[in-house]
Amino acid sequence: MESKWLAMVLVVLSLGSGLCDGCLEEERFALFQLKPFFEFIDYKFQDLINDDFVYEKESSSNCCEWERVECNPITRRVTHLFLNYSSNMEIDWYLNASLFLPFEKLQSIFLRGNFITGCVANQGFERLSSKLDKLENLDLSNNHFNNSILASLSELSSLKSLNLAGNVFTRSNPTNGIEMLSKLNNLETLDLSFNRLGNNILSQLDGFASLKSLRLEYCELKRTLDIQESNNNWMNLKELYLGGNEIKSLGSLFHEKEGMKFNKLEVLSLNGNLFNNSVFSSLVELSNLKSLDLSGNQLEGAIYTKDLNALSNLEELILSGNEVNGFIPSQGLRLMNLKHLDLSGNGFNNSILSSLATLSNLKTLSVGVYLFNGLTDMKDLYGLSNLEELYMACTTDGCSFSLQSLGLFPTLKSLSLLGFNINETTMPSYSRNNFTSLKRLKLLYCNVNKNLTRQGLNLRSLEELELSYLSLPSNFIQVFGPLISLKKLTASDIDGNNSPPMHDVCESTNLQELGINGCNLKGSLPMCFSNLTSLKMLSLSYNQFSGNISALQSLTLLESLDISSNQFSGNISAIQSLTLLASLDLSSNQFSGNILAIQSLTLLESLDLSSNKFSGTTSAIQSLTLLASLDLSFNQFSGNISAIQSLTLLASLDLSFNQLSGNISALESLTSLQLLDVSNNKFHIPSSLRPFFNLSKLKYFHADNNTIHADDHEMSHSSAPRFRLSSISLSCCGSVGSFPKFLYHQSELQHVDLSNIYFKVDRFPFWLLENNTMLVTLNLVNCSLSGPFQVTSRVHSTLSYLNISNNAFGGNIPARIGAHLPFLVYLNMSKNYFNGSIPSSFGDTSSLQILDLSNNQLSGEIPEHMAMGCSSLQFLGLSNNKLQGSIFSGNFNLTSLLELELNGNNFTGMIPNVLANCSYLYILDLSNNSIYGEVPSWIWNMSELAALDVSRNQLFGRLPQWRGSASNLEQVAMADNQLEGLIPRAICSLNLKLQFLDLSMNSLSGTLPSCFKPGSVREVHLFKNKLQGALPNAFHDSCLLVTLDLSYNHLKGNIPNWVSNLSELSYLLLRRNHFEGEIPIQLCKLDRLSLIDLSQNNLSGGIPYCLKVSALNYAIEQNIWLRSSLDDINSSMSIEVSIEYTVKSRSYNYKRRMLQYMSGIDLSSNKLTGEISFETRNIMKLFTLNLSHNSLTGPIPQVFSNLKDLESLDLSYNNLTGNIPVEFGGLHFLQYFNVSYNNLSGKTPERIRQLGTFDESCYVGNPFLCGSLVGKNCSPVATPLTPKALVGNKEDHGFIDMDAFYASFFACYVVVLLCITAVLYINPYWRQAWFYYIQMAVDSCYYFVVDNFPINFCSGNM
Repeated sequence: MESKWLAMVLVVLSLGSGLCDGCLEEERFALFQLKPFFEFIDYKFQDLINDDFVYEKESSSNCCEWERVECNPITRRVTHLFLNYSSNMEIDWYLNASLFLPFEKLQSIFLRGNFITGCVANQGFERLSSKLDKLENLDLSNNHFNNSILASLSELSSLKSLNLAGNVFTRSNPTNGIEMLSKLNNLETLDLSFNRLGNNILSQLDGFASLKSLRLEYCELKRTLDIQESNNNWMNLKELYLGGNEIKSLGSLFHEKEGMKFNKLEVLSLNGNLFNNSVFSSLVELSNLKSLDLSGNQLEGAIYTKDLNALSNLEELILSGNEVNGFIPSQGLRLMNLKHLDLSGNGFNNSILSSLATLSNLKTLSVGVYLFNGLTDMKDLYGLSNLEELYMACTTDGCSFSLQSLGLFPTLKSLSLLGFNINETTMPSYSRNNFTSLKRLKLLYCNVNKNLTRQGLNLRSLEELELSYLSLPSNFIQVFGPLISLKKLTASDIDGNNSPPMHDVCESTNLQELGINGCNLKGSLPMCFSNLTSLKMLSLSYNQFSGNISALQSLTLLESLDISSNQFSGNISAIQSLTLLASLDLSSNQFSGNILAIQSLTLLESLDLSSNKFSGTTSAIQSLTLLASLDLSFNQFSGNISAIQSLTLLASLDLSFNQLSGNISALESLTSLQLLDVSNNKFHIPSSLRPFFNLSKLKYFHADNNTIHADDHEMSHSSAPRFRLSSISLSCCGSVGSFPKFLYHQSELQHVDLSNIYFKVDRFPFWLLENNTMLVTLNLVNCSLSGPFQVTSRVHSTLSYLNISNNAFGGNIPARIGAHLPFLVYLNMSKNYFNGSIPSSFGDTSSLQILDLSNNQLSGEIPEHMAMGCSSLQFLGLSNNKLQGSIFSGNFNLTSLLELELNGNNFTGMIPNVLANCSYLYILDLSNNSIYGEVPSWIWNMSELAALDVSRNQLFGRLPQWRGSASNLEQVAMADNQLEGLIPRAICSLNLKLQFLDLSMNSLSGTLPSCFKPGSVREVHLFKNKLQGALPNAFHDSCLLVTLDLSYNHLKGNIPNWVSNLSELSYLLLRRNHFEGEIPIQLCKLDRLSLIDLSQNNLSGGIPYCLKVSALNYAIEQNIWLRSSLDDINSSMSIEVSIEYTVKSRSYNYKRRMLQYMSGIDLSSNKLTGEISFETRNIMKLFTLNLSHNSLTGPIPQVFSNLKDLESLDLSYNNLTGNIPVEFGGLHFLQYFNVSYNNLSGKTPERIRQLGTFDESCYVGNPFLCGSLVGKNCSPVATPLTPKALVGNKEDHGFIDMDAFYASFFACYVVVLLCITAVLYINPYWRQAWFYYIQMAVDSCYYFVVDNFPINFCSGNM
């Protein structure tokens, strides 16, 4: 006997020692042979970060302890392999099944979702049949297997469960189809769902006599299932799932003799098909059926209960999501074993309740009522004495429910009501029971009557109360109460005026969980919250609570606290007593001060203090050694982060958007870290990331907007980092030289952003793509990269986003770029120096949506293959290149285009008609080309078009009339063409949304149509046309108008008084027309005027003294920029139009960047009279003033000397009298000054300071002026006060040596010319801009000649 016990002890000891040894060595070796194909075999799933699965490598060397491996505890043999979603390959691959042979005791293999498409030749699953005789479960679902695998699987005779769902099996002949699996005599469970099998699959399953469970969901079964000619033998089948098909009829499947084959069937799921009411007659032979699911079919009207009652053993019936409205007879249901009934989502009225009264064993009922008004009489369900769960929904507004009626159901434990009015009513005496069994009450979209009382209610046993989207009385807790057993109360999305009153909530002192979220609650927390001492979880997020949180300090049992997204303020000292907290979320409030109070919360595992106003250091964090997640982002923390180095369990750390600085190496001890975000701080981070080399679990590293610097010691260290990053973002600034070496060791990168870091590298880092086959996004914007652009040597199957814009890449774009990067969705190569032609291989990128090649030196034509193959393209930017030829001259398939920008090239030909097929086109920019022909009428039929720019081309003819739907147009620019004729009335269809109109520099004539009244317009440029008539009333109500430029036309009449309506007007330009009459005093109401040019008209009368003109000193770009319609690009379209304005007697074109600093008045060349009078405060910021060539009288206003910003003043050719104010010498910025040809008298100003730069030409034509500048001596006889030595001087130049001045000026002039010439020679872009301005000057001269000498000019050309 003793020897027997000794033997047993020895066996136990030997088994114990075996357990310590772990899995068998040969099987351990076999597992690592599987690792190249199932990379995560030795990883366990840990968390979900940034919508990506995060796996943690197993720490144990004992493979039997791995999450994906299960062993027999005695033999240590591997019995189960859980390899679902464990492959890192996202392309189809072939499996070598013989790799499983070493696992001789294997019972289960799970290979779901691994992109396996088949088996290696002669290494299929048939190889397992000889050794793996214990294999019972095989899951191959969600792969890419097809019919060719079936023969291999048919050899696994031991299989009991086979899952082939979600593959690519298709309809096939029996010889090569599913029928081959009939050899699996032990097979009990077969799942073929989500394959395209068709109806003949049933006949192929004839021989599966051992099947107990069969799933054929979503297999494209259609119409009638008829197997009359089959020998189907499913005598053992217990479960059949046919949901998600298009079956209308079961045919003879369950009829008579065929039905006998299913006499063991217990579960039948027919949901999501096309069955009607006749289906019940097909099921009468299924006498043992326990569960029937007919949800989501086409059942309608009333259901006859005769056939339904034949299913006498039915325990579960699901008829939801149909259009059933009753049963016939109404009380004919006799399913006495039914326990679960779901009738929700149908069209029942209140009579349905009486139809269910006979179901005495029912435990769960879900029903919806429709087209019903009045009180739901629950006494009709009085017979349901065993009811435990009740869900009722009402889809109309008139349903009422009385909580007192709950007394009818003494066993009810859970009640859910949706869409009811909760009212009080007098109930029969038999209903006044103490329904103390109710544990859970859920009210959604209900309206609780404010006059409701607690009469008849007894909810003392209620433990859970959930309220969502309700209208509640202020006393509702009192109505329900006393809720002495309530442990959990949640309320969400309830209006703050009707949300749970906090003081009543305080009475529920047994509460353990309280969540009141999104209820718009306001005010401070009541101090009675301190009574809820049993609380373990408190959530008050997304309200508007304010004040401090002192009421929480006594809740010492709290384990989770979430008060995020409120307006709490002050310090957080109240939480220092909550020492049991494991989770704390104070984010998105207005807390301030330090965070010392949290240092006592040593049990914290998750802490979120983001988006507050906390300041000071992070030293209080040091004691929270159990933290796994820490978010301090969007605060004002400063100082170093040394306190964080003790938090060794941290998996997620977000310090972004603070003012932290110091040594980043304090984080090197956080070996559990998976996500690290230190963006937008003041850290100095070495580009090598050497401080993080030991963080082996790090997957996400974001450090944007810090200072990235080169690592001086990187060259002397050759060690590789232990981390394998999935995402890295270092976008900011700094010069780091070459690419950091750690990048060469990364092979799992999916997202890389290194933009705005200056790398001194002369080639594209194509090795990043070679090494990281899973790379999805690569952002290298503005990295000073140069040299040629290279692509990978093989196809990269995952890269979808590539941005290398704003670098110095040159040479040709690789010809095979589309073939090697076929899955690109976004490609931005703009602002480089690429030349040569556009590769036609772009046509191979059928997924490409955004392509930007603008601002390069590309030449040639747009490849036809690209225009055909890029069928998904939404944005095409080719602007500012050297492209030529016709636009889309060949085949065209870019019908998905939203934005097409081809401006700034050398395209010729006409606007292609194929663009009419782009029905979603949003932006079309063809400006600055050589396109000719007429404007096609189909452009106005583009219903989605918002911006059209065809300026600076050679278009001619008339603007077409149209009857299209271009009402969404916001910007229209057709300037600088050869368009003529009238502006068509069809332009009135743009009244609603038009913001920008530029038809300038054409030959348009006539007047604007009277119906044209664009209420939203902000810029109108019609200058240099031949428009006639009075100033149109079109802009009478354009209160948003900022720029109105009608210069160089033939408009006449008075300037209308309604101009005062244009309250946003900044630039009013009416130069060189035929306006007459007085300048309207209403102009004084325009407070935002910056430039007003009324010159060269026939205006008369005086100058309004109240004119207000000053510089904006801010850009108005937000008024005239059209944001891209695409979320994936940052580009935006702005049609840049310069404004011509005369300064210093010369005309200049000012663009938007300069206009914001300009202010001026030009009333020259009119017939104005009277004295000059301005209110000084209205023109204090004036830069230029031109009143020349009028008939103004009186003195020069003394107030002009106060205009300290004045640069140009022209008062010439008037009748001004009096002296020139000597104070003008204080105008330090004055660069142009002209008072010639007036009647001024007295002495000319001394040539000192700024006035010393003006010569006699500025004063000529004033006969009464004297002084050296006009050659007239003001004192012919020397006076005693005049020194004799100075009497004979002909000229007094003050302190300036004029000879030296002229010599130095000439020398500087020559140097400037040489510098300009050198710069233009070196920089081709500036040279191009220079010649562009020369061309503009020539154009200006041309229009001057045409406008002033039209007859002579034309005759001269003839």
